[in-house]
Order: sequence, then C-alpha cells, then structure tokens
Amino acid sequence: MKVLPKIGILLVAAFISISFTERAAGKSRKSTPAPAPDTSDHITAVHLTSITISLYATHSAKDYKVTPATKITVNGRLSQLNGLATGMGVIVTPAPDGVTAANIDAKTRR
Repeated sequence: MKVLPKIGILLVAAFISISFTERAAGKSRKSTPAPAPDTSDHITAVHLTSITISLYATHSAKDYKVTPATKITVNGRLSQLNGLATGMGVIVTPAPDGVTAANIDAKTRR
C-alpha cells in the first residue's frame, strides 16, 4: 500500500516538471513579428519637370511641379530630379500654390 502513494507523487512531480519545461520552451521561442504595413506615399512617375505620387491615405495620385527652387533629398542627401525613381517612399511639402513642390524627401526601399 505504501508503493501506490509513492507512484502517485512521482507521477505528479513528473507532470509538473514536464509542464514547466513546456512553458519555458514556449516562452523562449520568439515569434517574428509581421512586417509593418507600408503606409507612405510613393513616387509612381518622374517626368522632366514634375513627379506623380500615389497618396496612401486617399488611394489617389497627385502631380507636383518641380522647379529649380525645389529642395530634393534622397535618403537624407541633397539630390536632383534625376535622383528620384519610381517606387521610392516620398514626403512632399507643397509650395503655397499647392501645385509646386517646395521640398521632396524621398527614401529608397530596403
């Protein structure tokens, strides 16, 4: 009769040990987070004196005139219109007229 309680205690101890081992193993595994959705505007066309961008918020396109006064940066470095390419993420600061780009800050995709 004394053997049954000892077996029961061993089974409970084994169950607890396995349970903690599984939990510890589960916590040590890091799941890779899902990539963040791309919510930025993108350049869809570069013309001789303008660019066309796709606006994420409204799912529409917008053209901006580019003049010699337009400040253009690509990945934080000064650039020119020929440094822009389709697919680049972009932030355009319009001039007061709303049609001309005062600043274009573009970034290449990683």
